Amino acid sequence: MILRKIIKITIISLLGIILIIAAGYGVICGYYSKGFLCGTFVNGYNISGMSVEQASDLLMGNYRKGIDYSDISITFNGQNDFTQTIAPEEIGLRVDMTGYLETVRSWQKPYEWPVFFLYPQYYEAQPGVSLEEEGLRNVINDFQCVKDSAVEKIPLVEIRRDGSGYYLFDNIEDTPDTEAIYDKAAGRLSKITEQNVIIDFSDCYIKNEIPEKFKDTISLYEKIDRLASSSIQYYDSPLSLELKGSSCMDWLVKGPDGIPVLGDDGNLVFDDEKVEEYTGKLAEVFDTTGGEIQWKKQNGETVSLKNQLEGYMVNTEAETELIKESLLRGGNIKRAPVYAQTGPGRGRDVVGSTYIEVDMGAQKLYYYVDGRLKLKTDVVTGNIRRGNGTPEKLCYVYFKQKNRTLHGENYATFVYYWMAVTGHIGIHDATWRSKFGGEIYKTDGSHGCINIPKNMAAQLYDMVEVGTPCLLYY
Repeated sequence: MILRKIIKITIISLLGIILIIAAGYGVICGYYSKGFLCGTFVNGYNISGMSVEQASDLLMGNYRKGIDYSDISITFNGQNDFTQTIAPEEIGLRVDMTGYLETVRSWQKPYEWPVFFLYPQYYEAQPGVSLEEEGLRNVINDFQCVKDSAVEKIPLVEIRRDGSGYYLFDNIEDTPDTEAIYDKAAGRLSKITEQNVIIDFSDCYIKNEIPEKFKDTISLYEKIDRLASSSIQYYDSPLSLELKGSSCMDWLVKGPDGIPVLGDDGNLVFDDEKVEEYTGKLAEVFDTTGGEIQWKKQNGETVSLKNQLEGYMVNTEAETELIKESLLRGGNIKRAPVYAQTGPGRGRDVVGSTYIEVDMGAQKLYYYVDGRLKLKTDVVTGNIRRGNGTPEKLCYVYFKQKNRTLHGENYATFVYYWMAVTGHIGIHDATWRSKFGGEIYKTDGSHGCINIPKNMAAQLYDMVEVGTPCLLYY
């Protein structure tokens, strides 16, 4: 009797336990019927018990740091600087993970939660993008460039000028291809990886050709543009000067409308006077005949000397023609100017390394050969008090002679060695003098010549050649 009672109690207890377990299992199944099973991980995040929407919010907020998928902007860029920014709501754009999460959710059965508890499941997911096709098409059709293309225009192509030069104006624009724009936008929006989405549809246009009647206008502009894009880089070391075609627009002959005209040969026509004016400036830079040079004196100071040496001279007539030819042909050219004559180099190079230097302030004469000092002597130059001071200049030995009688107003003087350097002024011996140098020249100087001792004159005469540069300065 007692045993039967114990068995009955045991059975009832077991049934109670089973019922409790079953009830608990059912409750848990009911709980997970509304969300993901326990042990569900997506992109490393535990989404157990969450709804699809809750899980999507969690995952989207942590998917790509720095991007707020709830505040995306979309900018469309087209030709002719067209740009327009829209909000995602205008095209029904949604970026979330609900699609993938719903698929995962469909794989799970609430009664399988113990399996997931024991064996957690891990998934990797990316955001999905959805949009309303009609909304996107409406936005595209509402673009101003699309609406403008539907308005019929009278074709116009003409040359105009602004502050930067001539340009070709035309109102013939390519037609936006709305279908191509849609395809590009839909493709671009299918995967969003940044906060601000930029869709460039400048290649989604139907090309409209310029009517044949404007071909002469286009040809004229091409000639103008070729000239404006050209340049001539003049270079003859150490000097250089650049002529840009864009600065030559005022050289062109123009019609009543202010647009350059073509000559009978089909080329642009130049105002020769303006081209010649430029070649004159070119000569100022590259000519060494005449003008002045800067010379560093024996004491280190710099002096400007008038240049009497024969040197470079730009052939302005030939340059005028060559400039026009080069600009019409176009391109970037580097060359030396066309010279009518040439000579020594520029700056100090005009003198070279063999020369006579007379420092009249110090009353010294120096003679250099290949840069080496060969002779140095005291001198007496033109009498300052009497107004016969020897002039400052760069000249050269143009004549020399032994045993010559020098004639002037009220005098005739015999010298053994005569080296003429400029006009009636030369370097010669002065046997009537016993002293040279110092300040003799100020009150008892020559009529303008450079007096040196006879022995020094003999040495210099034997070494110096006609054509040797001679620098005279104080």
